[in-house]
Amino acid sequence: MMPRQLLAALSSAALLVLPVTSRAGANPPTPARAPAPSTGAPAPAAPAPAPAASTAAPAPAPAANTGTPPAPGDASKAPPAEGEAAAKKPEEAAPPPAPEKVDPKVFDEALSDYFNGNPRAAAGPLYAWLSAAPKTDDNYAWAQYFLARSLIDLGLTHAGAVYLARIARERTNPNVLPRALESLKDLTDKPHDEVMIDEQVFAALDLGFLEQEAGAYAHYQQGLVDLRVGNERWANTHFAKLDDGSAEASRAKFALLVTRLKTVKEPSEELITDFLTLSKDEKLTREARNEAALAVARLRYERKDFQGALQAYSLVKLPELDPGRATLYLEEAWTRYKMGELRASLGILTTLDAPSFRDEFLPDKYLLRALIFRDLCHYLPAKRSAKELTRRFADSLDAIAEREDLTQDLRLRRAAEAHGATKRASRFKEMLELESERLGRYAGSFGDRLQAHLTKLYALSLGEAERVYQSRLNDAVRQEADTLLRAAEQVRLMEYEVGLKLYERVKRGSKVVIPPEEALLQPHQVAFRFDGEYWNDELKSYRVRIESRCIEENQ
Repeated sequence: MMPRQLLAALSSAALLVLPVTSRAGANPPTPARAPAPSTGAPAPAAPAPAPAASTAAPAPAPAANTGTPPAPGDASKAPPAEGEAAAKKPEEAAPPPAPEKVDPKVFDEALSDYFNGNPRAAAGPLYAWLSAAPKTDDNYAWAQYFLARSLIDLGLTHAGAVYLARIARERTNPNVLPRALESLKDLTDKPHDEVMIDEQVFAALDLGFLEQEAGAYAHYQQGLVDLRVGNERWANTHFAKLDDGSAEASRAKFALLVTRLKTVKEPSEELITDFLTLSKDEKLTREARNEAALAVARLRYERKDFQGALQAYSLVKLPELDPGRATLYLEEAWTRYKMGELRASLGILTTLDAPSFRDEFLPDKYLLRALIFRDLCHYLPAKRSAKELTRRFADSLDAIAEREDLTQDLRLRRAAEAHGATKRASRFKEMLELESERLGRYAGSFGDRLQAHLTKLYALSLGEAERVYQSRLNDAVRQEADTLLRAAEQVRLMEYEVGLKLYERVKRGSKVVIPPEEALLQPHQVAFRFDGEYWNDELKSYRVRIESRCIEENQ
C-alpha cells in the first residue's frame, strides 16, 4: 500500500537534530584589552656545539708523490662514509627557526572590527594572525572562534564549521570549547557535513569535561551513532543520562522506537501507544511530532485498524494554507478505500492532481484510481487509469528495461532526492555550491591568502560531497525503480482483469446494484461544483459523486 517502506521513512525522521538553548561560556577577549605583548627579542639560535675529536679529525691528504694508500687496519686514516658521517653528527643539524612574533595589535584590531559589526573586515586579519601565530598562544583558539563566527555571519557556514570543528578536536582552550560546541550545535539545524560535525566531533567527544547542556547533546548524538551500528545497549547507556524533561530525551525515545520496529514482526499496542504519546510531546519540533503521528497511522493500518489510522492522520499539523504532503494524501486515500469509502478516496486522488503535486513520484495513485473505478464497474475509466501509469512513466520504464544509468532519469532522480539520506546529501551539496559562488564577493576584502585558502577548502568539500551524494543516490534510485516496477506489474494485471470484465456477458435476470446512500450535507456545510480550479484550503474536502454500474446476478 505504502509508496515507500515504513522503516525507511521513520529512520530518516529519527535522525533529525533538535536545537537546544545556548548557554554562555567564558568571556572572550575584548578589543579594548589586547593580550600583553611578549617582552624582549627572540633568543638567538644557539651555536652548534664543537664536533667530537674522533669525528672532527680531517681525513689525511694523500701523499703527493708516493701514492701510498692508508694501511688496511688504520681506521684513523680512512675517510668516513657519507651516511656514517651524517649518523655520527646529528647535533650539527640546524635547529628549527624560532616562531615569528606577531604584533598583538593585529588580533586586537580584527576583534574590534568584529564587535563593531564588520565581520568582513575582521576575517582577513584574523586569518593572517592565525597563519603567523604559534598554536600555543593564549588567543589562538579565540582567533579561530571569531574567524569562524565572521565567516558564518557572512554566509560561509561550512567554512565557519571547519574552524569550529578544529577547536573541538584540538581543545587547546577550555574557555572557548563550550562556545564552539554551541555554535556547531546550531549549525546542525541546517545542511551540514555530517561526518565532520556529528561523527568526528559530537560522537567522539570525551563527555567528562563538558557542561550539562553540551554534554546532553553529545550523549544524544553518541547514542544515535550506537543505534546506527545496531548496539542498542550502549545507546541506552547514553540516553539514560539525559534529563527526562529535556528535548533530547524525547528525540532519543523516538529513535529507540524506530529502531525497535526493525526487530519486531508484529508491532504491539504498547509500541503504538508510545508513538502516540510522542506525537503530543510539545518538547519536540512540529516535524518530529508529525512523524510520530504518521508512525501511529501506518502501524494501525498494518493492523487493519483503519478508523484508528484516520484519527492518527488527523493529528498531523501543517502550517496554515500549506498544500500538505502528497504521500500523506495518498496514504489516507488507501485507508478510505480499505474502509469502503470509494467516493471519498477518489476525491483525495483528485486533490493529488493539483499543480502542487503534479511532479510527485506517486505511481500507486494510478493503481488506486483504477481499483476504485473497477469496484464501481466503470471499466473503461479503470482501463484508462491503468494505462495512464505506463504512459506517464514510459521513459523511466524503458530506462529500467534497457539497464541504463537510472541516476540520469529525471523523474527517478527527483523522487530519490525527495527524502532520507539522499535528500540531506543533496541539500548539503547545493549549499556548498551556493557558498562557493558567494565566496567570490569577498575576494577584495579577504585578501589573497584567505581567499585562496577558502577556495581550496570549498573545492575539496564539494568533491567529497559529490561522492557521498552519488553513493546515496545510486541506492535510492534503485529503490524508487523497484517501487515503479511493482506498481507497473499490478497495473498490467489490472488491465487484464478489466479487459475480461468488459467482454463478460450479462446473464438474464441480473439487476443493477443499488449504491449506498451518501450522507447528506450538514447545515454548516456547502457544496460547490468543481471547475478545475484548486485552492489550498479546499484540498482536503474534495468528494466525487459517482454511481455504481455493478449488477447483481441471480443465483
